[in-house]
Amino acid sequence: MNENEPVISIGPLMKAARKFKKYNQAEVAHAIGCSQSALSKMEHNLLTPSAPQWFLFARFTAIPPEALERGIIDRHYRVKFNSDEVSLGFKIPKRYRTMRSEKVRELYPFLQYLEKKTSKQTYEEFMNFIGLEMEFFIDFDNLINFQLLLDAMDFFIKMGRDKLIDIEALVMVGQNDVYWNHFGIEWKKLGSIGPVLEEFSKAQIFFQTDFQLKVEEKTNKITLSYYPEYHLRSLSSGLSAKTISFLNHYRKATVEHLIQRVLGKKITVDLLPEVSTSPLGARFEVRAA
Repeated sequence: MNENEPVISIGPLMKAARKFKKYNQAEVAHAIGCSQSALSKMEHNLLTPSAPQWFLFARFTAIPPEALERGIIDRHYRVKFNSDEVSLGFKIPKRYRTMRSEKVRELYPFLQYLEKKTSKQTYEEFMNFIGLEMEFFIDFDNLINFQLLLDAMDFFIKMGRDKLIDIEALVMVGQNDVYWNHFGIEWKKLGSIGPVLEEFSKAQIFFQTDFQLKVEEKTNKITLSYYPEYHLRSLSSGLSAKTISFLNHYRKATVEHLIQRVLGKKITVDLLPEVSTSPLGARFEVRAA
């Protein structure tokens, strides 16, 4: 095995899939033909399920077959605002319980960076800070709210990792094949920046519904605008200049990295000095380098 390849842990994957469906251990154990004690050992990596048990488990919990290979559950569902159909088996802190409009996918880059580029202690500090179980983040269809993403950015700011070079590293490390999934493959066929950004904006429903993205293409110029939805209005007043700067640098790095990945083109994204009705809104100009 390549030393850079992740080691997939079956136990947390099984626990995440079970809790997504709000099944108890007895129900799952009965479905796969084992004792509750055996299932508990599987979830704690003390016992490995047999191939038939894993097949029955995957079918019973309705997880994609590639979940075992990737270590992440991604059913390609659209985001459903504050849906009661997901995240049922997890205790979500009050701060993050309302206006959930983002998939866990959106926090994945931050967790990847903390895991790979900081200490185990720092990673655990962040997890304790947000108060959510690690297994919650294994299932991309669990929902979070934008407050959690802002808190992640503030955590990075407090670590002193809020310079553009740090944010670019965050994007490089965390926005990988798992994050982009099949989108990155499909968009390679488009050939030019405008169509890629159009598809990127349309695909936001599989990432988040906190913002609408609009792409406008004119001669030698493409603009990408972020329009916050009405439910974010309560978050706007308490934001610091550093948090807004981090957010916009993250958006800039995301688009530059995306185009580099799918088209192999080096581009520059500039934040346009326009006044938005909300500090969470922004408008960018995209140009080829």
